[in-house]
Amino acid sequence: MGYYQDCPIPKPEIRAVTQKRKQKEEAKNERACREITRKRDLGKCRVPGCITRGPLHLHHITYRSASSRRKWATGNCVWLCTDHHRLEHAGEITITGDADQELEITGNLDLLKFRL
Repeated sequence: MGYYQDCPIPKPEIRAVTQKRKQKEEAKNERACREITRKRDLGKCRVPGCITRGPLHLHHITYRSASSRRKWATGNCVWLCTDHHRLEHAGEITITGDADQELEITGNLDLLKFRL
């Protein structure tokens, strides 16, 4: 008889199965976060005064690469229009705070005005 048949220790899960389970959990968390934040932000850009109704991008205030724990936390995700999202990643504007409470947007005000 094999070791795992005689031993009360459960057989370890195959690595591929574990990875697939994590991927499914990650996808579920992403879908939930997107749905909750889209309702919270009313399908609009969160930059005050922005009137863009075009495509929106989900922005992570703390980048996904910096914190896997906060990756899909609703307070870390905010919807931005394409232009404001591009400006944030270019470093022209900075978005900080908790998206569930209040955001602080700082940076070049002249660049923000083009969409206000």
